Amino acid sequence: MERMVTLLFYPMFLFFTFCLTLIFIPKRKYKEYLIYGLIVGGLGDVLVVGLEQNILGIMWFKNQGIFYVSKMMALSPPSWTVTVMLFLYFLPLKRSFRFTYIFAWACISLGYAYVVRNAGLYDFVSWLYPIPEFFLFLCWWSFASWFFRKTSPLAKD
Repeated sequence: MERMVTLLFYPMFLFFTFCLTLIFIPKRKYKEYLIYGLIVGGLGDVLVVGLEQNILGIMWFKNQGIFYVSKMMALSPPSWTVTVMLFLYFLPLKRSFRFTYIFAWACISLGYAYVVRNAGLYDFVSWLYPIPEFFLFLCWWSFASWFFRKTSPLAKD
C-alpha cells in the first residue's frame, strides 16, 4: 500500500489540480494562465530544484520510479504549473488581501513539501525546513503575484 501511495502521489495530485484548473479557469483565459503557470511554476520549479538539489545538494527527490528524469521528479514541473495557474486565477485584487493570500500559499507550500516528504518522494537537510524554505516559497509566490500583475491584462479583470 505504501509503495502505491509513493507511485501514485504525483499523478493523483497533478490530475486533481489540472481538473480544478478546467473547472475554475474560463476557457478564453486558460491559455494566458497556462503561459504564466509554465513560466513561473514549471520553469521556476526546474530552476529551484536545479539550484537546491543539483548545485547545493540541500534537497533531493527519491523513490521516483518511472518518473525519474535528470535527477528530478518529471511530474513536479507540471504540478507546479497548474498550481500557479490556480494561485493566479484566485489572486485578490485588493492589496491587503493579497498579502494574506501570498502568506497563506507560502504556508500551504511548506505543508505540501512535508506531505511529499512523508510520501517518501522528497527529502532535505534538516536546517532547510521550515524557516529558510518558507521564505523561498514566500518570495516565489510574491514574485508570481508581482510578475502577473505587472505583465498580464488578466490581473485587472
